[in-house]
Amino acid sequence: MIEQHDNLAAEFELYYMNGVQMLASIIDPNMLYAEWGRATGKTEGVMGPRLIRVANDMPGELSFLVHKTYVALMTNVWPNIQAYFSRPVIVNGRQRAMLEYGVDYVVGETRLPSHFRLPRYPVSYAKHSVIFRNGAHLQLVSSDQPESVAGRNAVHAFIEEMKHNSGEKLKSRLFPSLRGGSAEIRKSAYYEGVTGVSDTARVDLGEDDWFEDYEQGMNRELIEEIASVSLAVNKSMYRQFVLTREMRETKNPVAMERIRLEQQQLAVFLARWRPRLADMRRNAVYYIRASSFRNKDILGPKFFKTQLDTLDMDEFLTAICGVRHKEVTNKFFAAYDKARHQFKDSYVYDAILGHDLKDKFTLTARYLRHYDRRESLYVGYDPGAFSSMIVGQKKDYGRQLDIIKEFWAYYPEEQDSLAQQFYQFFGADAQDKVVHLYPDRAGNKRREELEQITTDSRALKAALEGYGFSVILHNEGAATIYHWQQFKLCLMLFGEQRNFLPRVRICENECKNLCSAILISPLVKKGNSIELDKSSEKKEPLKRQAGLTTQLPSAMIYLLYGLYGDIAKSDLSTFPTDLPDNTAI
Repeated sequence: MIEQHDNLAAEFELYYMNGVQMLASIIDPNMLYAEWGRATGKTEGVMGPRLIRVANDMPGELSFLVHKTYVALMTNVWPNIQAYFSRPVIVNGRQRAMLEYGVDYVVGETRLPSHFRLPRYPVSYAKHSVIFRNGAHLQLVSSDQPESVAGRNAVHAFIEEMKHNSGEKLKSRLFPSLRGGSAEIRKSAYYEGVTGVSDTARVDLGEDDWFEDYEQGMNRELIEEIASVSLAVNKSMYRQFVLTREMRETKNPVAMERIRLEQQQLAVFLARWRPRLADMRRNAVYYIRASSFRNKDILGPKFFKTQLDTLDMDEFLTAICGVRHKEVTNKFFAAYDKARHQFKDSYVYDAILGHDLKDKFTLTARYLRHYDRRESLYVGYDPGAFSSMIVGQKKDYGRQLDIIKEFWAYYPEEQDSLAQQFYQFFGADAQDKVVHLYPDRAGNKRREELEQITTDSRALKAALEGYGFSVILHNEGAATIYHWQQFKLCLMLFGEQRNFLPRVRICENECKNLCSAILISPLVKKGNSIELDKSSEKKEPLKRQAGLTTQLPSAMIYLLYGLYGDIAKSDLSTFPTDLPDNTAI
């Protein structure tokens, strides 16, 4: 919320900031880590202002804007920051953007406007760079491609959504690139600094909580001293502005002499304390942890009521309240190892880097590194009010299965929506249009359930065929699979102890909900019975089920069992004689 001040010139405006935004602005240290809840204003209160201050303080220098993937940077992160730059302000009585494109900054330009200062170093990736008129240079960097900063020297790193980045890669590959700069630049409080924002990491969903380590490295006494000096310096700078206004408006010589004397005193104070403040900030790490309730005055009680009604309690405690949720135990996918079974090299970056930030970029299968347009697609399908699809391809002559994409839809959207998503992602790129569809094996379902599953599967088959795919529908009339059989097959596949079974690898970028749901799919033991606890599917509202329930893992199980159940039939046909009846999928 911005409004022009009634009594002061247009250069100063009232700008609403919540408590933690004010703290970030007042302390403004070399390293700022903000672990803030949802809707606390991380872009408006931290990332945007710090980008501008760093650019102003170190003209001509290179900084990095970092996220886990280029795709996220191009489709989400940069558009949000550019929207902040376009925030309307009043200057000399007229409204304009806070930063005007072509005047204050440009994006993806190889030729800079004539009034721009050239960056100190040549711009290596112009299509993925933001250049400010003073030569400050912001390069987009994905932490899944840390080699892209090799040989580059930057002065500051801005990290979006820290929980989605690999802390190990940032610390070993990116942070060592924060070096260089002239002697004058090294005096900046932001030199070799970091600005990171994120909500609280859910370790149980596979998110990385690496940034929490910096909370222990904060010198609280230094932060308190910075706050005291910063407030005094800001007050003096503001007073200087007021005195300048008064000097222009008065003709009283006595008043003019009083103003000059006070201005001299303020100049002496600022000359003494501004360098000291910069020195204190240069050595400061500030970790701010805050829940969404910090912004309660703006969000209002309805926001929290809505969040409480729509989120499960774990998600509400983490995303809104900032409660740290650690890894769960007693998992259904007992042998699943995130480090081994997930891959990060998802994209063909040579093709993606051909686009610049001015283009509207749409991700399709052609940009997936692990997609082969000449090979068939294998799809696991879990129908119902929340419908989900898992898409895989066989690799290495069948010795590996790569799961490369997930889709879902919920009521009232059904098979037509899933088929449309599938076509938009794969349709234009696939040479092999064959789809092997593996829905639920519903042999022991009630007649009504069996008919519904059969109807849904055939409807999806028809919808996909309407887009030109040739669909082979499997599992109709197949025998029931029980939870102990699912558990045993997954244990064999992810344990990788059987030479006759393939390796299974999952794309953690394009199947992020599947990856998170696998880690929180619980195992329930009732005597000798083994069950997949699917109670989350009843607790979660439909729109929240993708990453927080067993829906997507169930679709994956249908695919895995359809492909490899017969190969491992002898292992899956034996169970203890005292094993009670198990609940089927």
